[in-house]
Amino acid sequence: MKTRDESLDILRRALRAAGGDEADASFTSIDQNITRFANSNVHQNMSEESAWLSLRVIIGGAIGVASTSSFDEEELARTAAVAREAAAHAGPTPGFCGLYQGNGDVPALTAFDEATARISPATKATDLRAMFDSGRDAGVEFAGVYSTASMSVACANSHGVDRYTTTTHADATAIAIASSGSGYATQRARRASDLSIETLGHEAIRRATLLAGQTEAFTPGTYDVILEPAALAEVFEWLGMIAFTGQSYEDGSSFFVDQADQQMFGENVTISDDAIDESFLPFPFDLEGVPKRRVALIERGIIRRPVVDKLYADRLSLPLTGNCWQLGSSEHGSTLHLSMAGGDSSREEMIASTKLGIWVTRFNYVNGLLEPKTALMTGTTRDGTFLVREGKVVARLPNLRWTQSITEAFMNVEALTKERQIIGTWYNPFGGTIAPTAKIRNWTFTGQQETGQL
Repeated sequence: MKTRDESLDILRRALRAAGGDEADASFTSIDQNITRFANSNVHQNMSEESAWLSLRVIIGGAIGVASTSSFDEEELARTAAVAREAAAHAGPTPGFCGLYQGNGDVPALTAFDEATARISPATKATDLRAMFDSGRDAGVEFAGVYSTASMSVACANSHGVDRYTTTTHADATAIAIASSGSGYATQRARRASDLSIETLGHEAIRRATLLAGQTEAFTPGTYDVILEPAALAEVFEWLGMIAFTGQSYEDGSSFFVDQADQQMFGENVTISDDAIDESFLPFPFDLEGVPKRRVALIERGIIRRPVVDKLYADRLSLPLTGNCWQLGSSEHGSTLHLSMAGGDSSREEMIASTKLGIWVTRFNYVNGLLEPKTALMTGTTRDGTFLVREGKVVARLPNLRWTQSITEAFMNVEALTKERQIIGTWYNPFGGTIAPTAKIRNWTFTGQQETGQL
């Protein structure tokens, strides 16, 4: 992980090499430490240090971007030449008014934890051993990963904007494998001390062993569904690509189009991009240097607006939201801190109020491109799917296939838990998703997943 002086030195040298009318650059360095386990044994400890720089130049209104993981003068000059060449072949960018020029204060957030940055593989192994022992007593074996990372992120541009921050995160995911099925549990936090490997193991065991041997035939149809946060996070990852971006808004594929400030969903549906919530995964700025703030996407069922980078804020005449997480990204705005507001219910109350429903731990496979305008998606369940009848969990179900419009589902949200959980994903080192458990009416399950199918 690079210091502030080291990071800004690399950025300034890159900007000097860039030339052009304007230029900006982002620099990220990360130290990752990953412990993988299977069959209730640690089988790999891996540490990796990596760093990369992205450089963007604007020449006559045309944009070119290039990246590198080497930072000597010769390589920075080569990277700048590649970016200029790309700009020369791009042509002027319609609607672009130039790079961000503000340099106001960013939010004062606590995102770095020294203990997390320094946690040892031996400490992780000790925590995992206790989990493995509890699994042995319950007749299950564990597979999964426990990772920690520290990261420095900096950005600068030719208008004098410069930013630097450091951050940490810890992730643990466990799959408990029993003779009757499997159970899944996951946690993410800024501090490793906020993770409980013991709790993680108990949750996975409970879902792997619940109603062992008690199964029922499954009939396709519409059911009330109780979706855990990990399942919702899979849906939100797709919405982040097909509905919430500046690109999907401009090309007309997003259900946000022509719906701004209109009531589209129930009043209990509020979704935002929130990088300044200290209880979530705080981050102070995006990679164009724009200070982060909470951005309402859907507010009490009312559509607000998509997230955008500087280019699409200019092009679409929308407020700048600070959602550039990759210079030159084709999405032109990414929701890497998705937050769904909770309600006033509990999981137990949701189950008790369900006449006939399905309780889903997580989704394994989701395809969100069936019909983006209605967010029609298909996928399968995994690692804990249960039948609920007359207010009780009565049987384990096999992995099920579903096909569902998410816009329709958001009209049918019956209840949300007070408690929310942070879910991480491999491609997003900046943030994640925080979501409650949700009960939704009339979710369509189309069949049982056949063995060997995705």
